[in-house]
Parts: sequence; C-alpha cells; structure tokens
Amino acid sequence: MRHLAPISPAIHLGADKVLVVGSSQTEETLVSRDVVEKGYPSLAQIAGHAMASIFLDSISADIERLSRVNKTLSILPPELSDKTPLKPIDLLVINPSKRIDELAARHIRDMPRAVRTLLSALGATEVGGASLASYLLFEANYTRELIRMGIADTLAMKDEVYRFFDLV
Repeated sequence: MRHLAPISPAIHLGADKVLVVGSSQTEETLVSRDVVEKGYPSLAQIAGHAMASIFLDSISADIERLSRVNKTLSILPPELSDKTPLKPIDLLVINPSKRIDELAARHIRDMPRAVRTLLSALGATEVGGASLASYLLFEANYTRELIRMGIADTLAMKDEVYRFFDLV
C-alpha cells in the first residue's frame, strides 16, 4: 500500500529512465492555492489528507531525491564520478494541470446515492473535502475528464516527451 521509495525498484532493476505520471500538482502549485478553511477540518478533509500521505507524499520525496542525486552527479569531476556506482537517471514527471479534488467535486453527483450520502455526512461536499471523493470516483464522466486532462497535459509537454523517448 505504501512504498517509501517507489522509484527505487526500477532503479535497482537497472532503469536509466523513469517516467512518473503524477496524480497531484507540483508542490509550488499546491502551496499557492487559495483555500478558505473555517473551524476544524471535516472528517473527509482528514481522510483525504491521510490518503494523500499514503499515496502521494512518498513519490514526491522520491522524485526530489532522484533529482538531487542527478544534480550531484552532474557536478562531480570525471575522476570521482567513475568511482561511484551511482549513475544519472533520466526523469520525466507529468503532473496534472488542475487540482484533482476540484474535478472530483464537480462529479460527486455522478456517484450512487448511498455513496453521495455517506460522503456528504463526512463533509466531502464541502470546500477541501472532495479529495476523499477523488479516491472513490470511478464514474465514466470523471474518468473521461481525467483522461482528457492527461492527454492535454502530455501534449503541453510534447517536446520533453519526445526527448525522453528519443523521438526527436
């Protein structure tokens, strides 16, 4: 359910390139978001935060660690880089351009009534609570919107994707 270093197995198996398809925006975008919170967080906000900690935080830390190792290797003189078993790993990260919880909030109404009622009782329909719903939404309209966003985000990085796959 949680791997502390999710990129590590690929590297240990000899990968020299890693493509990460993210499910959350970059830290810079998240820090700048404007969320108004009143009082205590709802149970849905707490559950959404816990789910993000389980599934997203470790990949962000691993991406940062890989980037730092690559940066360190790039500044080593050849006589030192020849002595380390470490090698640079080409990394491409494609993150969504929009907040997943905002997309999920628009599609909660597509879920079965019983699930909507439960999510509403937990506070998932309030500001910031839809993050929990995003883990439970498998409705066609929501997944189609995610797919469209993924295609658009990938096309926005077309040059980087072509370079990554040596298609230039």
